[in-house]
Amino acid sequence: MATLLDILADISMTDEHLFEDKSLEEWLVKLELPEIQTMLELNGWDHIDFIRQVISKEDLAAMGINNDKVKRKLFKSVEEDLENFQHGSVPETVEEWLTSIHLSKYLNKFISCRMGSVSRVLEIWEVELTSILTIEPIGHRKRIMRSIRDLRTLQSSFDEAEKRKKDRKPKTAAEEKWLHSKEEMLRGVDYPVRYFGSAIVTGPESTKQSGLICEQQQSKIKSNQKVPEFRLRISASGVELIDKQTHTSTCSYHIEDISFVSRDKSNLLVFSFISSDRKLSIKMCHVFKAHTRNQAYEACSTIAQSFEVAFQLKHEGNGVHYEEKS
Repeated sequence: MATLLDILADISMTDEHLFEDKSLEEWLVKLELPEIQTMLELNGWDHIDFIRQVISKEDLAAMGINNDKVKRKLFKSVEEDLENFQHGSVPETVEEWLTSIHLSKYLNKFISCRMGSVSRVLEIWEVELTSILTIEPIGHRKRIMRSIRDLRTLQSSFDEAEKRKKDRKPKTAAEEKWLHSKEEMLRGVDYPVRYFGSAIVTGPESTKQSGLICEQQQSKIKSNQKVPEFRLRISASGVELIDKQTHTSTCSYHIEDISFVSRDKSNLLVFSFISSDRKLSIKMCHVFKAHTRNQAYEACSTIAQSFEVAFQLKHEGNGVHYEEKS
């Protein structure tokens, strides 16, 4: 008669699909070894998923499986994600939890031993599984403790998230309508852009002039021409153009020198802003192309927010000093 050791030794290392979506019975039938099902179940290895994820080398040895080759084959997938033990949230009831690990038959034991709440389950010691709950199959005890450890980790992450949420400073009414916090605007927010260049604004109508310049600058770019890439850093100080390769600032514009920002109506990826050159007494329209429409919208909105934050700082007597670069 074939033994478990003999059959498992013949399994190919690539036959991991044998475990997928199959019950213990189906798996053993495929191995032509249904007679060992009772032996496995008596030791608590009655679910194929938990055989893969919880059984140890010591457990195999206790059942007479000592062949290193067999152990390597069985433990090949143990390091994979333990999806059978992971929950999207901590279960609300002990019944829900036990059902999720296919051990609902122990529900009455948990309730009678005053372990009928999830909070109490999270405090269970391994020794209590035998001394109080009298759960004999080692496979079931290991399955329960593995699940409890995962639930503790999950609960801890939820608690930390709640603490951060409580400690977080609430946004003011002004901040609610903007994309970024005041602290983010002080540090600066970066957007990846392509720079289409700039042109002198000759007329008084900013909206019309910026639209025309956007069209002109786009038409100058040939279809196969490579447009330089930059990071546009927007802060309460102003706008800074940073070279993507060298990470150095190529030019910057003080917030008080920026007078207008808009998106190109004909191409929503393109946006521009107008700045004043105090030395030359002229206004320049700078044209950019974002990677997505949403980024173009956010960049314009962030520049608009920088006006308000700069105004607040000045009103508070904390005006931002910005060293202009060229």
